[in-house]
Amino acid sequence: MPGVLCGGISTGTDKFRSGYGNGDCLLFDFEHMVFAVADGSERFPWASRDLLNRLSESLAQSGAPETVSGWKDLINSEIYSEQKYQHKTTFSCVAIRPEGKGISLIISHGGDSAVTVMNSITGEISQQTGRDMNFAGRSKDIVDVTEYRTANLDTRVLLSTDGFNDLWRFCMRQSIVGGARDVFERYPVDSISEIISGILQENSGRFEYDDIGFIIIDPCRTKQIVGTKVIMGGTRPYEEQRHQLDYTSGSDNRWVQQTQWGRLDEVFTRAGITAIVNKLEV
Repeated sequence: MPGVLCGGISTGTDKFRSGYGNGDCLLFDFEHMVFAVADGSERFPWASRDLLNRLSESLAQSGAPETVSGWKDLINSEIYSEQKYQHKTTFSCVAIRPEGKGISLIISHGGDSAVTVMNSITGEISQQTGRDMNFAGRSKDIVDVTEYRTANLDTRVLLSTDGFNDLWRFCMRQSIVGGARDVFERYPVDSISEIISGILQENSGRFEYDDIGFIIIDPCRTKQIVGTKVIMGGTRPYEEQRHQLDYTSGSDNRWVQQTQWGRLDEVFTRAGITAIVNKLEV
């Protein structure tokens, strides 16, 4: 979303060498303004995609709840309760809702992924989820569901899996960035995923990192796009191997305009991406 939102996933260094799947999965539901990350285990990396697919289907059927209690009921009755015990995965989600002159962020969280709300000018963190043991699959109930209200246009939201921390620590040690404030001063929000991709390519082999999954949002400027959502990641080993073979050729290394999504469904599928535009899946 130009100037407002970006996200991406990168397969971890050891996962790449060992031929594992990528357990990180992202959901961008632009119709309901709900964004989520999940991080599945090495044994069942697709568990994260199962979880976010189920959330996506629930939102399509019933819409997004407007209260903390409504979100807790939805997650516990339809999302967490249906996750198999062996399919352990984290779950971090933000639902954005306009509210008067500001917005409401309903934040749902379980496991060791994170949601961070910060000020892009000062770098101050105003809200951040902590690590807990309420992983989907291992817990039938989510506990950490809160609401954060703001009218501050400098507010930014980061949803991230634990691999993002590996990247951030490396960037700080190498003085690639001076901190979150520096990043937001230097780069538009929608360009940060490309910057991260470039850092990983330029420093290949210099540090170890887990699967990296993240979504960065300017929530006060995020707009609803009816009938549009994207799910990416949560891939099995054979899907990752196929993607790496395709990526090496460079044929799929290009920007795809939304108007072209419908003609490139096979390309998207090979990259572990499902895109739905105006209720038509591609």
